Amino acid sequence: MAATIVTTFDNVSIKKIAFKFKGAEAGLATDCNGQLSGETEMQTIVKKCGSTEVKSKSKPIAMTVTITAHVPVDVYRKFYGLKQDERIIPGVYSYGPDSVGEDFALSAEIVDDFEENEKLLGFLNCTSNTGLTFTIENGADEVAALELETKVMTDEFNKFYHEAIVAELESDITDAWMGNLSADVIKASTSNP
Repeated sequence: MAATIVTTFDNVSIKKIAFKFKGAEAGLATDCNGQLSGETEMQTIVKKCGSTEVKSKSKPIAMTVTITAHVPVDVYRKFYGLKQDERIIPGVYSYGPDSVGEDFALSAEIVDDFEENEKLLGFLNCTSNTGLTFTIENGADEVAALELETKVMTDEFNKFYHEAIVAELESDITDAWMGNLSADVIKASTSNP
């Protein structure tokens, strides 16, 4: 079977972003998304001969992903570590010095309307990178989306980031990727020669 090679992919829109918190059966998705951006922190190693740089190599050491979206309440609470305290009446969620966000896998489905194709993005080992912030404005023309900053750590493959253009896959794994992203979803089968 000949492999499909996609030569052009334009990131036009974000169809869906999903958060699969550790221990959860399935991911929690949001389809009301504004922006998804990632930034890699690099470490540069330089070889000098006297004061002249003769060689230089840079390698990624950390990654930060920022999500701007309207997320479900459950994602908001788990991301920031808002919990019910048994000393406080049920239905009240609290945030304080003991609040720790839950670790999660982050997945996104990106659409290229020009080529009628989709790309899957995955970050298997994420945690909240910022504390609780909010802005509420009376009379605003638009409801503000939340901005969630995520620290991405290396996963069991020693990677930060995974992507797949759906047309290049042997079989469409979009549902598994977006609903239950884990290393098992992307791991190569050991039965293949």
